[in-house]
Amino acid sequence: MSWILEVRGVLEQSKRLPDAGESGTQVVLVLPLYVEAAELWTLLREEPDDSPPLSFPATPFEGDDPWPTVARLVNTGLGVEPSRVLRLGELDELGGPGGFRLRACVVAVPSPEEDGSNVDAPPLRLPLSALKHPRLIEERTFEIEGQSVPFAVYHVGRHRLWGPPLDVLLRLIERLERPESGPGLPVDSLN
Repeated sequence: MSWILEVRGVLEQSKRLPDAGESGTQVVLVLPLYVEAAELWTLLREEPDDSPPLSFPATPFEGDDPWPTVARLVNTGLGVEPSRVLRLGELDELGGPGGFRLRACVVAVPSPEEDGSNVDAPPLRLPLSALKHPRLIEERTFEIEGQSVPFAVYHVGRHRLWGPPLDVLLRLIERLERPESGPGLPVDSLN
């Protein structure tokens, strides 16, 4: 079976549970996936002046349907034509310290070698298996809107990953490997 159908099937079994209450700004986050060397990978943007320094394309949106915004984000944030992107599903809603409600929309994108993107800085390519075996996990406290908030920081290669990007990736990995979703979709290998 195709990895796209497997991931879509797992995400269809998931319910989009509100985790942040009914108030707060809704933010859509695009979590792109592709396969390379029989393994699931994702694409992150490097934001050297921002915290966290690695992110996914994200923006506030209004209404119940985030998918029209997703189409715009894959084009502007990743440089991939929306016609080359497949909708896979959503993860459960995630709340944040700033009162936002994060909706992570999972999409399949072409491999970076064949996507023909026109973004200035190429996205960072990361195998999902790297999160299962980070070089180091540390706990750091960051100040967000006047509050001290502890975060786990994963050191993956020469990069540090924390905050919402790490949270949604860990939720995706947990969801893909959850026993009740069937035999499980191995993150390490798709062979």
